[in-house]
Amino acid sequence: MTVYMFPSITPSSSTFELVTNTRTFKSPLTNSVQTIARKGSLWKVSMRFNNLSGNDRAIMQGFLAKLNGQQHRMYLQDHAAVKRGIAPSSPADTLIVSSAGQTGSTLNASGATASQTGYLKAGDYIAFNNELHMVTDDCNSTGSNTVAIPIAPPIRKPTVNSQGIDYLQPIYGVFMLAGATSWDTQPGIISNFTVEAVEDVLA
Repeated sequence: MTVYMFPSITPSSSTFELVTNTRTFKSPLTNSVQTIARKGSLWKVSMRFNNLSGNDRAIMQGFLAKLNGQQHRMYLQDHAAVKRGIAPSSPADTLIVSSAGQTGSTLNASGATASQTGYLKAGDYIAFNNELHMVTDDCNSTGSNTVAIPIAPPIRKPTVNSQGIDYLQPIYGVFMLAGATSWDTQPGIISNFTVEAVEDVLA
């Protein structure tokens, strides 16, 4: 398996969805509801590329063929993502995981610029350990260059100490095709593509 970078072609429209791995149990006696959250929540994306022709059409065809269905993976971003936090872009902070074995919905990190209000903000993306996460609440860095980042989905694989955290746009996750791919072609050799993919939880 190889992970390829998705072509630098902007979709005409895209849908990003967080598919949560939760189960709900309802009591037949009292109608009370209990919800259990389990590991394995992932991102799902659907992208539509309209009226591709020439080089863009050929590049997209070749890329989808190269993936060979679900044999290979691809790095994908949310094309609608907008960086909101004030974490610096140039020169960038060396943001790293601050301890091994972290799980749950908060990532503790170090290497942030000290004492920054709104270091990362709700809606920002971060990526580490081949996992793509969204920041769920604004967070501030401390005077000791650390930051506790609330994220969704929860961490899938226990963290590795000092592993790098990507917070700069564009931020990529590792995805695989969700099914067969096809494109329709109109006169003038103009094609429309729909690409559906899901995050690879084992990447």
